[in-house]
Amino acid sequence: MRYSADWLEDARNAAPEERATVADFQFWMNDQNVCLHLADGALTDHVTIALYSLAEGLAHDWWTIFGGRDRDISLMKHRSGFVTPDVRMSFDGAVFDIRSVQRTYENPGVSFWTVPGEVMSRSEAEAALSGFVGEVLVRLEKKQVIDTGAAFRWARVQESRTDPDEASFCESAGALGLDPYQIDEGQTASIEAAGELFEGEPLTEFLAGSAQANRSRLLEWVDAVERRPPYASRVSELRGRAREAAQRAPARDNEEAWSLGYRRARELRRLLGFGQADRFTTFRSLAEKLGASRSFQVTKPVDGVQAIRRDEQDGVHIHLRSQHRLARQGAYLFGFTRAVGDAVCFPEPGRAPVNDLHSAYRQAAGRAFAAEFLAPIDEVRSMREDGRDTLSIADDLGVSTAVIERQEENAARIDAVCA
Repeated sequence: MRYSADWLEDARNAAPEERATVADFQFWMNDQNVCLHLADGALTDHVTIALYSLAEGLAHDWWTIFGGRDRDISLMKHRSGFVTPDVRMSFDGAVFDIRSVQRTYENPGVSFWTVPGEVMSRSEAEAALSGFVGEVLVRLEKKQVIDTGAAFRWARVQESRTDPDEASFCESAGALGLDPYQIDEGQTASIEAAGELFEGEPLTEFLAGSAQANRSRLLEWVDAVERRPPYASRVSELRGRAREAAQRAPARDNEEAWSLGYRRARELRRLLGFGQADRFTTFRSLAEKLGASRSFQVTKPVDGVQAIRRDEQDGVHIHLRSQHRLARQGAYLFGFTRAVGDAVCFPEPGRAPVNDLHSAYRQAAGRAFAAEFLAPIDEVRSMREDGRDTLSIADDLGVSTAVIERQEENAARIDAVCA
């Protein structure tokens, strides 16, 4: 990801911030210029735009960009009336993704094309976005336009980033889509209460996943289920197996979540001595294979999580939420296996949620783990070759038809990362 700004002098814009920052702008992803566009039949390789509004927007959205999960941030909302490509970005907790999607304007007639996304680490993304905001602010200073809203906001963000506790709070607010500098006491108390239980990425994913839930009730549920007798939730052999699987299949630099999940699932199956055709009909059968007692129990229902994985002195505990009485047994099996996957993919001791987020690193890794652990793609292929249909395969493996469909869609990349 890179850009260039050829500053223009004596622009006619009324606002001094815009007048000072008009430039012929180019922006590249994967060495493709996303500003290349067709305007009234002519091809143009740049857009002429006041960059102030984009810099101010990035400063205001900073904590939502890096704290939000399952959330796209589009620069379109900060274009301030200028014609721009539709650049969107998201962060899943480990991997930053930026892409440009097709966009057509009718008046004037301008068309931008889709450009494949670029993936990078958080530090690389922070450096690139900070560099852009900083360059715009330097331009404003050179043009003697000071005390702008963008400069004030960026100073606050920079100050917060230097304090780990404040940065954690700001990112937690971003997970809820809130402005950390304009947040009410109730939301502040809720974030602080969650921070007493979770930290780091699990805290961010817990908050993002509970944005539409009653968080106070959810936190009470966590407290209540963790007070249950140990036999109701302990999976005694999981910790050792998880560490061994992690050692045998170490994480790779900048590895995407699905890759980690698929690889660790295969490794755990090997460690447990499961062949390709071995399968589980209930979550209890898997739990007992991992050292849970016959007294392992699901908990009462709650909105906002499917399960909580908690490491304690006596082993890993999984608190699996009960579901609607009509829910298929496969839903329990898949949810439990996702919690197992969290322990295997992230064996460091702690507490972590399993919830409905999709574009969140730990949730995506656990979901990929569960899919490959319960429905190994090689077994799915074999059953398909035997003439079995999707519903039959899903029923036999104890998963939903959607899991089988996704496994087949992702077969090539499962093979690639597990080779």
